[in-house]
Amino acid sequence: MQVEGICVMNRGIFPCFWRAPTDNDIGGNVESYLSKWKAAFLDDLFFLTESCSILNQTGHLIGVSVVYLGVPKAEKTSHSKELNVLLRVVITYTFYGSGDIVMGCNVRPNIDLPTLPRVGVEFHLDKSMDRVKWYGKGPFECYPDRKAAATVAIYEKTVCEMHVPYIVPGECGGRADVRWVTFQNQEDVGIYAAIYGSSPPMQMSASFYSTAELDQATHNQELVEGDGIGVLSSSPLQVHLDHKHMGLGGDDSRSPCVHDEYLVRPMPYLFSMRLHPITAATSEHAI
Repeated sequence: MQVEGICVMNRGIFPCFWRAPTDNDIGGNVESYLSKWKAAFLDDLFFLTESCSILNQTGHLIGVSVVYLGVPKAEKTSHSKELNVLLRVVITYTFYGSGDIVMGCNVRPNIDLPTLPRVGVEFHLDKSMDRVKWYGKGPFECYPDRKAAATVAIYEKTVCEMHVPYIVPGECGGRADVRWVTFQNQEDVGIYAAIYGSSPPMQMSASFYSTAELDQATHNQELVEGDGIGVLSSSPLQVHLDHKHMGLGGDDSRSPCVHDEYLVRPMPYLFSMRLHPITAATSEHAI
């Protein structure tokens, strides 16, 4: 995706259900959230495109529906007709002549899956889009079960400032209850993303490190920007917009203890988001 000839998005929008595990996710050994996620292949998903069809087309808009099947990566090259489909995701894109893109997401997980780390989308932006402004909770890192001290306002930070250097890297830097967010370069060119329709506020994060890189590193000092150690490292800036994100827990770090109200159950989810190109002449409030 380009805005005024400048590359903004260099990898398309895909469903995402995995997060880099935290210490609390690991606690509990075989009963841990991480063990159950890995046993269900949630850390190793590949999304096959089952179909792509045009729904409607006028002089002002075009609607496209894409059906994704989430399967274990080991089945990516399988010739078997019976794929182990863990999740079915239908994303309906409506492209407007104004530059707006409205995404309607319909997520149908296999009911046998364990609680999910997240339900949302990810996309990769050009590294220059490192100025982040959001309307939501902040200014510091906050998650569904760790946000009482945060307040809703408009905040601005760089992507580097959003990273939290935990000794052992994992999921970090998220902001809760976000209504809209912009990612811009030094010339104010970038992209605006927001909840749409009746969708509730979202969880947002942006990092120069992929979930794979955060997962593989055993110490924060091993994270080197642009080092390319992760399987998703071809994109320098990974953005997550989550309809649901599992809590972090922390009653203790020895057992899976996220409270029930902060678990993300394997059930159907419907949500919508809006994207819009942004320039120096564009105000997020006007959008």
